[in-house]
Amino acid sequence: MRPFSRLLAAEGLKLRRSVALRLVWLLPLLFLLFESLVIERTFLSLRVLTPKLQATFDLLQVKMVVALWGGFFHPLMLALLPALLFRPEHRFKTWRHLYAMPMSRRGIFLAKAISALLLSAAMLALISLLLAVERKVFGWINPLLAFPFHGLQMAKALGWLWLGSLPVMALYLWVSDRINSLAVPVVFGLVGLLLTMSLTGQELPQPWRRDLIPWVLPYAAAEQMIRSGPAQQQAHLAGSMFQPEKDVLRLPSGKKVRTWQNIPDEVLFPPPPPTPRWVLATFSLVAGAILLSLGYADAGRNRNG
Repeated sequence: MRPFSRLLAAEGLKLRRSVALRLVWLLPLLFLLFESLVIERTFLSLRVLTPKLQATFDLLQVKMVVALWGGFFHPLMLALLPALLFRPEHRFKTWRHLYAMPMSRRGIFLAKAISALLLSAAMLALISLLLAVERKVFGWINPLLAFPFHGLQMAKALGWLWLGSLPVMALYLWVSDRINSLAVPVVFGLVGLLLTMSLTGQELPQPWRRDLIPWVLPYAAAEQMIRSGPAQQQAHLAGSMFQPEKDVLRLPSGKKVRTWQNIPDEVLFPPPPPTPRWVLATFSLVAGAILLSLGYADAGRNRNG
C-alpha cells in the first residue's frame, strides 16, 4: 500500500467513534427534525389543497435546503468539520510522533482535506436521502401530500452548495491546521453567517462583489436554483423580515403607507443581471485550489508540539 493511501486509511480509522463522524449524521437529522416539525407539519392537517398551497408544498423541500440548511446549518458545518478532523492531533499533541514516522507532513494535511470534502459531500447526500424518505412518509400520512420528490433540482442545489463551499472549506482547513482551538473556526463561521444574513437580498450595481465573498458564496451559488422574478437574489431567511416591503412606504413615525403606481419599480428601474453561474463556479474552483495550495505548503513547517 502506498504511503498516501495509508494516510487516507489512517484518517478512516480515526473517524470511528469520532465527533466529526457523528456530526455527519447529527446535523442532517437536526435539520430534518426542524424542517418537518416546524415547516412541513402544518400541511398534515389540511383536507384541501388550493393551487397556491400545492405550488408552495411542491418545491418546499428545495427551498428549505437553500434557505434553512444553506443559511444556518451549512455555515456551522463548514466551521466545525475541519476543526474536528484536526482535533485528535492537536488534543493529544501527536505531531512530533507523526513527523518522526516515514510520511510526508503535507500528505497528512492533504489526507484531511480529502476527508473533509468527502464527508461534506456525504452529509449533503444524506440530506437528500432523508428528505426523499420524508416526502414518502408525508404522502402516506396524508394522500394530498403525495407529491414527487424533485431529486434533480435537489441534487443541483446541494451540488452548487458543495461547489460554492470550496474556498471557505480550504480556508478553514488551513486555520484548523494552524490553530489548536475549536473557538477560532466557530468565530469565523459566525462572522460568515452574519455576512450572509446582512448582504444577501440586496440589489447591488455589481452583485459579484457580494456573491464572491467566500462566506457568502455557498448561499449565493445554491440560491440561484430557487430564484424567481427580476431580483438578483432571494433574501436570507433571517434577514427577510428586514427587507423593504413592496409598494409600502414607511414614514419616520413608523407608520406604513401603501402606495400604488402603474408601472412597477422593477420595470422602471430593472436591477443589474445576477452573477453568472460560470463566474461562481470558476471563482470557487480557482479560489479553493489557491487556498488549499497555501494550506498544503504551510503544512510542511516545523511544529513545536
